Amino acid sequence: MRVLLLGSFDIRDDKDQPVELAGARLRALVARLAFEAGREVSADALTDAIWEDDAPSANALQALVSRVRKAIGTDKVARGAAGYRLDVDPGDVDLVRFERLAEAGRRGGDLAALREAEALWRGPALADLLDYRFAQNEAVRLERLRTETTRDRLALEVATGTDVLAELEPLAAAHALDERWQALLMRALYSTGRPAEALDVFEQTRERLADELGADPSSELAELHLRILRQSAAPAERPARRSNLKSQLTSFVGREDDLAALVEAVSSARLVTVTGPGGAGKTRLATETAARIAAGGAAPDGVWFVELASTTDGTDVAPAVLRAIGAREAGLLEPSSHDAASRLEEYFADQDALIVLDNCEHQLDGVADLAARLLGSCPGLRVIATSREALAIGGEHLYPIPPLPLSETDPASSPAVRLFVERAAAVRPGFKLDASNTEAVVEICRRLDGLPLAVELAAARMRALDAAQIASRLDDRFALLAGSDRTAPARHRTLSAVIAWSWELLSDAEKTLAMRMSVYPAGLALERIDDLDALAGLVDKSLVDRDGERYRMLETIRSYAVARLEESGNAEAVADAMAKHCLEMAESSDAELRTAAQIEAMARLTAEHGNLVTVIGRAVAVADAETGLRMVAALFWYWHLLGSHTEFRHWTLAVLAVPAEIPEPLQAAALILEGIAATEREGYAAGEAAIREGVAMGGGLEAGPARFLVSMGPAFLPDAPPADQRGLDGWELGTALLISAAAGSVLGGLEGAAPADRAEAVFADLGERWGLASSLRIKAERLGWEGRHEAAQEASAEAARLLDELGTRGDASEAYAELAWWYARNGAVAHAWEALERGLALAEAAREPNSLAYARWFRLPVLVSEGRYAEALDEIPAAERSLDGAPNLGERMRVLSASFKDLIVLLQGEGKATAIAGLSPHHIEGAAVADIAMASRISAAIDLADGDPAGAARKLGFGRAVLGIDDGRGYDEDLHTDQRTREALDPEAFREAYDRGAALGREDAVAVLIGK
Repeated sequence: MRVLLLGSFDIRDDKDQPVELAGARLRALVARLAFEAGREVSADALTDAIWEDDAPSANALQALVSRVRKAIGTDKVARGAAGYRLDVDPGDVDLVRFERLAEAGRRGGDLAALREAEALWRGPALADLLDYRFAQNEAVRLERLRTETTRDRLALEVATGTDVLAELEPLAAAHALDERWQALLMRALYSTGRPAEALDVFEQTRERLADELGADPSSELAELHLRILRQSAAPAERPARRSNLKSQLTSFVGREDDLAALVEAVSSARLVTVTGPGGAGKTRLATETAARIAAGGAAPDGVWFVELASTTDGTDVAPAVLRAIGAREAGLLEPSSHDAASRLEEYFADQDALIVLDNCEHQLDGVADLAARLLGSCPGLRVIATSREALAIGGEHLYPIPPLPLSETDPASSPAVRLFVERAAAVRPGFKLDASNTEAVVEICRRLDGLPLAVELAAARMRALDAAQIASRLDDRFALLAGSDRTAPARHRTLSAVIAWSWELLSDAEKTLAMRMSVYPAGLALERIDDLDALAGLVDKSLVDRDGERYRMLETIRSYAVARLEESGNAEAVADAMAKHCLEMAESSDAELRTAAQIEAMARLTAEHGNLVTVIGRAVAVADAETGLRMVAALFWYWHLLGSHTEFRHWTLAVLAVPAEIPEPLQAAALILEGIAATEREGYAAGEAAIREGVAMGGGLEAGPARFLVSMGPAFLPDAPPADQRGLDGWELGTALLISAAAGSVLGGLEGAAPADRAEAVFADLGERWGLASSLRIKAERLGWEGRHEAAQEASAEAARLLDELGTRGDASEAYAELAWWYARNGAVAHAWEALERGLALAEAAREPNSLAYARWFRLPVLVSEGRYAEALDEIPAAERSLDGAPNLGERMRVLSASFKDLIVLLQGEGKATAIAGLSPHHIEGAAVADIAMASRISAAIDLADGDPAGAARKLGFGRAVLGIDDGRGYDEDLHTDQRTREALDPEAFREAYDRGAALGREDAVAVLIGK
């Protein structure tokens, strides 16, 4: 037997059937006994609880116990020495089970336990026993514990990277003076990239505490505020993010058995497709299943939800998955050797992960192709798809979702009725199923065939109507529609009917807004909605959902509204207005991507992405080359910051293929876009001519995305020219300087890296993070060459922080790895390992091969700095294997690996140093001058050890010549190569040999280092 008190009083027998217990005192007696299930409660305590100050006759309690025994069973209430005992397992009393789960979740950080604890609540505790003092006191305690449990659960959700702001913000507002809630809200805001709002929460809390309590914030809240100001708080948890599932705002009702069955199906089949008509609840069931799997730890490498409703064609599917998991196809400004699908194969190759592909019917062929490809190449991956029809690929397990069942004998326990009652109570507080409304509610659920969306839409009408009125209107609606389409499936007719009925109850303003919103598949932000009364009406009627800070329609309802828009004759005008707004927003956001508002602009474009590509798709369909080109140009930098190369190429080529004349102001942009798309797919040579022509043509363009493309074009050329600074300012000047410094530092050393200082100043003035961080990385490298290790560490740390804040995980991982080098060099080995672990975590999260290989390699110098030479040598084979398939990076890193191998041999004083001499010419030819300088210095030490001080002096001179300075990074300071070489030669001989080396150039590196 189960006793349920977290909500209205309820008793369930061993078959989970309700046990009728008439009379408030009978229920109060069972409830008081249930508080201490399995333990004796004294007769005095029971009497006091039930009759309070109105003492009954001596036999009253005994009589009450006899009536309870008749209802629930004589054996369930046992007589003790001084009282009575409810003979049930404490775990069968929901409030006891709740307390146990809450305690276990709090102590062990068990998110699944906390979620299960919260799921036990069906409404206010002891809701129908609050006339009793003992119940009032217990309810207050339980509600307080419920609030604490929710806070504990949300804290764990935030720590694992889940966005819970939609649920957390109203709770924090309700506890405005509770600093624990405000601290949690600050962390949640910061972890979702909104530090300014997190700081605002602190200021508002500080003012409230001062005004209402005359108190200052606690030291804990003040410390969190300081850490956020220093940019060192919650983002450190981001690499642990393994899910993008959102917390649900409503309980999951009616499909508990389906949930268990689907979890089991996913455990035995790698592709499970949940099928059913629109409104059947496929998405919610799949989401709950994924959450259950995530909580159980069966997908340790990630559970990802991918919404496909806003995709425009099959090529959008793989990029949509990449966006959902937060991965890029390649590093920034690197040619992409893969398309998005190949990148996903690489990402999930060795992961035990789960993907939920929702609304697959929109792109059935594209989803089927991608699912088959990923499941074939990623053995640990599982997929749940939701679709109105099967994907029809090998290995697919279908799970047709049935209607919610309706019991004729016990309607109150029926899932469909339970769903209606719970949703109705949300809009009509106090609504319960009783004799006066049961027949009408059952009729509603039967007429709606148990379709969850239809049931919820009908329940939403309980704000204004009662159940009988709703049932009668459904009768009218069905009679009206009975002859409209008898060939359609019954459930489709039913759902169409209930949506049509809800639609006709809308005001004209609500219909107008709904039709306008229907063309925005990604929803709308509040500031884009003028008629807030109409919006409130649509939300109240369950036709529009709030999704974070945006408002959007369920796909089934949106499709209905689109059809009504087409019938109205206003579809073209609404679509044109959408295109105009989206284009203006994209172009203004593009400009902000190169300012201090960069993070906000990234978030805005991400939120609007589905709408933006819809505009491009329509432009292609109607041959509107101007809109398409302007939109692609505006999204170019956003796509590249995200690493969405496949998406960029797809839409660029689609727009360029439009059979329409390109307006003159866009012709230069079109050429550069064409060239960059070819370069990314086929290499520098494929797009070089188009890029050069576009850059030459676009010299006089006004500010905007087209001019930005002209300034970026040289970055995609094989020989980026020196910065032409005439007429350039702002971000364009900084970018030209950065491009020059990046190429110059690789090819020209100290002098070539010099423009990075000016670039840094430009980007710092703009507040633009990516350019500033990139400049600082070059600056840190140059400072290291100069021997200024502390300054190099500071520059490197700032670069890592900025990139981390921006969210470009691949770039941030590399910056943290470089920072580890400087920490180790400066003797802060513990900090070095912390930085390296952060870099590796980010690289693992991004799963960009080059970034991962780069970050892993930096374990080598940190180990060497600690004198852990054997471990460092053991590390090298794995580091080199990780470089396989990493173009450009592989060459230069192998030169560095060889240098460290020989350095370790020299430091140990054992064996023969032969690694540098064994390099292939193409490795040396692909290396940067700093790598060549390091190899030269270590080769000089080898020559010195072999008795050739003149050869050593020559290589020291060569190293200085290629780098432009004696390499001051200090990796070889324990060898004292310079000093010992000078001591081994007289000054004239040293100078002569040194000058011979210094007369050589980079092109002589192969001959100097390996004698070929």
